[in-house]
Amino acid sequence: MDTNQILKENEISANRLMTLILNVTIVIVAITWALFSTGVFYSRVSIQGLMIFNIVLMAVAAAASRAVKYEKRWVKYLLMASLTIVYAVTTSVLTYNVSLLMVIPIVMSVRYFSKRYTMYVAVLSVVVFFIAYLYGANHGMLDMNFVQYPVGTTIVTDDQMWLDNAVAGIPYDTDLMIVNTMLNNYLVKLMQMIIVAVLCVRLVAHGQDLVRKHKDLTENTARISAELDLATKIQSDMLPSYFPAFPERKEFDLYASMTPAKEVGGDFYDFFMIDDDHLALVIADVSGKGIPAAMFMMFSKNIIANNVMLGKSPAKALTDANAAICANNTEEMFVTVWLGVLEISSGKLTCANAGHEYPILRQNGGDFVLLKDKHDMSVGWFDECVYGEYEIQLKPGDRLFVYTDGVAEATNAEEELFGTDRTVAALNKNVNASPKEMLGNIKDAVDEFVKDAEQFDDLTMLALEYKG
Repeated sequence: MDTNQILKENEISANRLMTLILNVTIVIVAITWALFSTGVFYSRVSIQGLMIFNIVLMAVAAAASRAVKYEKRWVKYLLMASLTIVYAVTTSVLTYNVSLLMVIPIVMSVRYFSKRYTMYVAVLSVVVFFIAYLYGANHGMLDMNFVQYPVGTTIVTDDQMWLDNAVAGIPYDTDLMIVNTMLNNYLVKLMQMIIVAVLCVRLVAHGQDLVRKHKDLTENTARISAELDLATKIQSDMLPSYFPAFPERKEFDLYASMTPAKEVGGDFYDFFMIDDDHLALVIADVSGKGIPAAMFMMFSKNIIANNVMLGKSPAKALTDANAAICANNTEEMFVTVWLGVLEISSGKLTCANAGHEYPILRQNGGDFVLLKDKHDMSVGWFDECVYGEYEIQLKPGDRLFVYTDGVAEATNAEEELFGTDRTVAALNKNVNASPKEMLGNIKDAVDEFVKDAEQFDDLTMLALEYKG
């Protein structure tokens, strides 16, 4: 929805509110008329014609507004003009009873979020109420504060007489009374109206500024969303995602997946053939989240893969990758890495662990167990770090599961962690599961554990079955 549509809907909504105010005013005018007719309220002049005029004018304006479903452009002018005229006419005969009515049209104009409209209403209010006060000074309820009688004037009254009736026949300077009324009454109210008008115009300007900022924010959000979608696709394309990965190779089966906590994440996995007899397996977790982590992830992934493809051992590949990453790491980010190279013909798996999660291994037809291998420092932490490695002898039927901390640290609503024990238990529910089924079982177990709790870390897993 664009800004013009928003403003159009706001104007229709404001017209509905103005119509409601007119209807409320009609009820109040009718009640006031009844109170004057029964003598509860007192007026020096007859107000019957005034009340009829007010009710008819407001009823016609409200009906016209509803007839066009509040949508025509002229509706807001008709409603505001009707309201202003009714309040002004009422003020002309009830000069100090209804002074608050003067500012209502100005305040109501703010609802339209238009500085020009608010200024028009303010000017109209000043002019119309000036005429009302000028008329009221001669014909409305006499305000004794502004009448000056000759010195020694005697006022005779009784217990049934209102003061202004008692002095009605006493001569006074009408012109002076009007001047006093304009200076001491209208001028004071005029200054109050100006204060209210300036305040309302500033409120409208603030509202317009918020609308503009909302528009800019919406456009920026849409742009950022599109860019994040593209970044997500680029990141996804960077990871191998076609399974079975090597359908021509019957010696092993593997499967991997990544579910980022945000649109893009810092986790990654990788697998590739170094040569006809060696398969590289990588899983890693970059510090941080979002686009910076994703950029560092792609940088690290390529450096590690390039070193492995040169035929280096896992320890040597991580040592050289660490040196290269530290040389260009001004943001001091780091990445935990588990790297394994499988000699397919023999089942020998040579591994190095740079501060990553413990792998989970099933061997010799037994259960899955946590393999507490030796941890070295994370890659990117210290430029002179030298990494070690260890070997695992796989036999046909053995399975390996590696993962990032998003699995073990998945959190439920009670702030409990999923943990490695639950991870191992989920794998042992079906020890003969294929790599794809292993990842599915873990994902189901994590989802069941966390339920609707928000997750703040990526969920990345890789599973291997060695068939020999």
